[in-house]
Amino acid sequence: MSYKIDFGVWNSVFAVPSSVVDKGLRFAGESQLKVLLYILRNAGADLSDEAISDALAIHKEDVRDAISYWVDKGLFVTTSENISIPEKTSSASELVVENKAVPGAVSDENVSSDKPRPVSRATKPEPGYVAKRLRADKNLVFLMDEAQRILGKVLSNSDTATLIMLHDTDGLPVEVLLMLMEHCVQIDKGNMRYIERTGIKWAADGVTNISLAEEKIRRYSESSVAWVTVSAVFGLRLSGTPTKKQIEFADRWINEWGFSEDMLRLAYERCVDQKGEMNMPYINAILKRWFEQNLRNPDEVLKAESASKPSGKKKNSGSSDSESASYDIDEYEKKSIFDD
Repeated sequence: MSYKIDFGVWNSVFAVPSSVVDKGLRFAGESQLKVLLYILRNAGADLSDEAISDALAIHKEDVRDAISYWVDKGLFVTTSENISIPEKTSSASELVVENKAVPGAVSDENVSSDKPRPVSRATKPEPGYVAKRLRADKNLVFLMDEAQRILGKVLSNSDTATLIMLHDTDGLPVEVLLMLMEHCVQIDKGNMRYIERTGIKWAADGVTNISLAEEKIRRYSESSVAWVTVSAVFGLRLSGTPTKKQIEFADRWINEWGFSEDMLRLAYERCVDQKGEMNMPYINAILKRWFEQNLRNPDEVLKAESASKPSGKKKNSGSSDSESASYDIDEYEKKSIFDD
């Protein structure tokens, strides 16, 4: 009897350079790994962006980004038409460009963090720039490690680029970014899109150190608590996520103007009596008038209204006091709407 080993799929293998694990695996995403394995499997073949895109069902721009990532890691040498594996892959300086620039490649002139912040939309850095920054700044590597711990997931290339953008373009320090992510996770909004929008807002507000970040988080907490109070008084607990304007109203009424639940309830009742429904701008107009008149409790409101009632002659229009008060508030609302 004779025996032999059935190697099966092991009859066809290809080598993966150690530098893939040593230099590139940590921040490589799905597209980068797919493109890498496909190119290594087809070493020596004439490969193009289109061919790789068709074979892997990946968008051509993602293929280019992936190639740029591995070029920057020193794994590939590219020309205007071909991709090849260099004999020594030590740095991105081995990049060969013929006739045209490699899509997605980043030159030293493009890595400056002095670019103006786009007004209409955020511009995330390219993979090559991200890789350069991570090699150059250990604090950013620490940021990515901590971000993965805080968010409870492996960062995608887009996630990494977003954090680099918030740090380099928007000027948020590492410690502030960590506080931002912790805060977003605590309020159940730990997705990168929300982190990005909030980070841009923090940067615009000049939140550039720990104390300012703590103040920002404290104010958010106060606004959230204010909305919980208002929603309970108005019966809105099951009405879904509040709008930005609703939170602003609640914060103003409680934290800025200092109104109690009794005053909120009275304003709500006056609004429903006159409008037939809850109308927050109308309630805001009522509370603004009371604030300016320094009326701090329902008894003071009733006394002030009683004192303002005309005595003696009856109104020619035949309108009631409540109708007159409603008209006054309507006019007040129109005037104050631009103050909000």
